[in-house]
Amino acid sequence: MDKPTRDYDSAELVDEVTGRVSKRLPDVDGDLIRREAEASVENHSDARVTDFLGIIAERETRERLSGIAEASDDVDTTVPPPS
Repeated sequence: MDKPTRDYDSAELVDEVTGRVSKRLPDVDGDLIRREAEASVENHSDARVTDFLGIIAERETRERLSGIAEASDDVDTTVPPPS
C-alpha cells in the first residue's frame, strides 16, 4: 500500500481550526481549543485524502470540547448559528 503524503501544513491547519472554533465558542479558553485542535489534526495525520481535513478537525474539536464541558459543566458549548 502507498504511504500517505502530507500535503498540508499541520501548524497552519491547527491555526485555522483554532480560529474558527474560537469564533463559534468565544467563552472557551483559547489554549484549550488549540490543544484539542492539535489532537484532532494529529488524529488524522495519516489520512490519504486531506481535502476536508480542516472541516473534519473543526467538527472533532467542537465534539471534544463538548465532551469536556459535559464532564465539567464549566464551559458553555452552545454553538451559535453561523453568521
